[in-house]
Amino acid sequence: MESTITSSQVNSDLNIESTEELDEKAIAKLKRIEQEKKELINNVVSGNIENIKDRVASILNNSTEARNSDTALAYAYWAEFEPENFNDGMITKDCAMKLTKMNSLSRVRAKIQNEYKLFQADEKIRKHRGVLEGQFRQEAIDDKPLGLGTYSVYIDETGKNQDYLSVGSLWILKSGYFIHESKRKLVEWKKANDINYEFHFVDISKHKIASYKEFFAKFLGLHPEVGFKIIVINNKGLANKNSAIVDLTYHLLIKGINHENDTGRAPLPRVLQVWIDEEETGSDQLKIENIKERIEGQKVNGLYFGDFQAVSSEQNFFIQIVDLFTGSINRKLNTQNGEHPKDEFADFVLNTINFDINSIDRNNIEIDNSAVFNLMENSQ
Repeated sequence: MESTITSSQVNSDLNIESTEELDEKAIAKLKRIEQEKKELINNVVSGNIENIKDRVASILNNSTEARNSDTALAYAYWAEFEPENFNDGMITKDCAMKLTKMNSLSRVRAKIQNEYKLFQADEKIRKHRGVLEGQFRQEAIDDKPLGLGTYSVYIDETGKNQDYLSVGSLWILKSGYFIHESKRKLVEWKKANDINYEFHFVDISKHKIASYKEFFAKFLGLHPEVGFKIIVINNKGLANKNSAIVDLTYHLLIKGINHENDTGRAPLPRVLQVWIDEEETGSDQLKIENIKERIEGQKVNGLYFGDFQAVSSEQNFFIQIVDLFTGSINRKLNTQNGEHPKDEFADFVLNTINFDINSIDRNNIEIDNSAVFNLMENSQ
């Protein structure tokens, strides 16, 4: 579904004073920016890194220091993508000539932060750079601590038209650029096995189930540090399913963060990044902004906010994995004693993550009382 561009949005984003100044060129520019932004987010989150813009965005996504310092950005970029010339910081004159110039990296960083409004620097830095929005210029500014870890959470929902509504999530607590290597290995595995489809629970069939099982197991082998979390409610009496999904997602995140912090597995301070499976552009954005606003309202000490975005499942193995996880829980809740390949796969997933479906209170109709189940937790 294509997003709708409004006059007020164009006015704000392009600094146009009145609707009389609007023209097709301005609207086309804003649409282009939105499309480029969407493509960049999908590339970074899926590990599909193809060019300098993708590479810079990948660094910014993983490093708060790089967002604030072009020197830190350059060093991280060279170390990750040009190690043969960076040589662990021992740079010779000849090697320095071969490294991507800092000015080039700075220009790309500025485009990503200023034009796309992604991976923003701290407000103090933005004020210094002269790009902080007017209403924030005089506000008190709090610096983020350096070297923050992240909660990168991938979320999917299922069951709106069934007896039980579920919101599942995949938690990545390990910072860094490992997703590129993981992505490469999974792409190579798919190519070697002539697999040209995405992995979605709804598409499981007799002929595909072996590949689905191998994909799930291979992903976990590449990411042994991940965790899954799920929250479920009985659909009985829910008047507004979309509102319930927002509420469940909020509780999933807040309770999940508290659990990670309280157990010491991933203590605060950290940056929270949230990626939801893309459905409809307009409703996705409203939903995710609502969730972010509610979490911000809790004023959790040590919790900082990164990007909250809806992303495409295409080439994004994290979104596909959380789809399979959430779909498996949903299948076991809503289909009793089934014999379809989907039931076989759901059993495989639950056995793999060691989850007893009977742990879920099937009679619970109160969102505030819904339990969050924390699964497959290894120390970070």
